Amino acid sequence: MLINLTTIVALLASASAVIAAPAPAHADSDIAARDTQSTWLTMHNNYRAQHGAKALTWNSTLASYAQTYANKCVFNHSGGKYGENLAAGVGYDDAALFKQWTDESSSYSSSNPTASHFTQVVWKSSTQLGCYKASCADGTIFTGYGKSDYVVCEYSPAGNVIGQFAANVQK
Repeated sequence: MLINLTTIVALLASASAVIAAPAPAHADSDIAARDTQSTWLTMHNNYRAQHGAKALTWNSTLASYAQTYANKCVFNHSGGKYGENLAAGVGYDDAALFKQWTDESSSYSSSNPTASHFTQVVWKSSTQLGCYKASCADGTIFTGYGKSDYVVCEYSPAGNVIGQFAANVQK
């Protein structure tokens, strides 16, 4: 097969056009999703290690469920089949939102266990995690403060099962 110089120049020109093309519009949301995955999985696993629980793995089905629910910007539990933690705030970073959950450890009593965000985070039988952080308009979650961040994390299998706290929560 004979390729002439005009063909080579045309191929190079089209290749550079592809290389120089702007990123697709969804690239920012893809980056945000990867950042959410890395941040929330790391925070969970570091904290779980302090409480004798094995590391969670990321589950894209759980993350998709969390995204669908978080984008509704309704600060109530979804009632789904997974374990679920919610956090919302204005002007908080991810670590501060996560700390809202882990700070509940101070009120946990193994002699009188109750379900909490803390207990779901460290629940030993939960092995998978999926989270999503949505930006919600003023008036959806909070009113008069501007946009709020809303984090939904889903856990599988679900934790906070009555009668199983002793085996699953190590303070």
